[in-house]
Amino acid sequence: MATTCLLAVLRLHLKQILLFLILCGSSLLFVLSNSWWDMRTGLLAFYRYPRETEEMARLEDFRRDWLRQRRARVDWQEILRPCHDNAAWGQVKDGWGKLNRSNANTSDIIFKDIRPAGEFSKIFIQSRTSDNRTKTIGGDSWRVHVRGPSSVAVTVFDHNNGTYEALFLITEPGVYQVIIYLDYSLCDAFKDPPRDWFIKGNAQGKFQRDGLLGKLDEWLMQPLKNGFPLKINVTQARLNTSLTGKSSREVSRFL
Repeated sequence: MATTCLLAVLRLHLKQILLFLILCGSSLLFVLSNSWWDMRTGLLAFYRYPRETEEMARLEDFRRDWLRQRRARVDWQEILRPCHDNAAWGQVKDGWGKLNRSNANTSDIIFKDIRPAGEFSKIFIQSRTSDNRTKTIGGDSWRVHVRGPSSVAVTVFDHNNGTYEALFLITEPGVYQVIIYLDYSLCDAFKDPPRDWFIKGNAQGKFQRDGLLGKLDEWLMQPLKNGFPLKINVTQARLNTSLTGKSSREVSRFL
């Protein structure tokens, strides 16, 4: 009798275990098949529609650079970040003396990413001293102009490591000239006036004694490489995606 009961219990447990294994196997097979299908679909989309995939990547680049440029125009704290502790009048930090002032003649363009019309292009500048030492600190004020079939406003980012990124959007194809000037170095463009500036002068800081500030040689206005012309060729636009007629939610994905 006991043997019969034991066999019955074992049969019951075996059925439950077998049912459990079948359910788990089915679920696992379903997950694997879906993952394989998703991967297969993605690969097919990449190989069958490479143009669409490349266009989406270019649109994502446009969106990122568009937001960077707009944010840079109002984010004054980020603009002052390389000079936040070096803006007091008369203060000279270690390694920030005039011997480490950048020089436009020895500085170089180290990278260019010139995109077709309708996409953001970039030029990277490496600052160097007059004796050709590579700078590893920020604080320079580079001014960049792009002129050709149209004139383009350029946003310059200080990466606080001696390199500077000029970001600009050209919408008309053609040949453009890039004009680059070094206006200030070592955070001289962001120096505060002396603490008693508005005490010795009037409320606007005028009527100061001549020579009060000493020798003023901070404004450099040096053209890069002695003004040697830099020309870039911007090709026809490759992005054909139009935002006309799209919903605000779709447009917000790109802007």
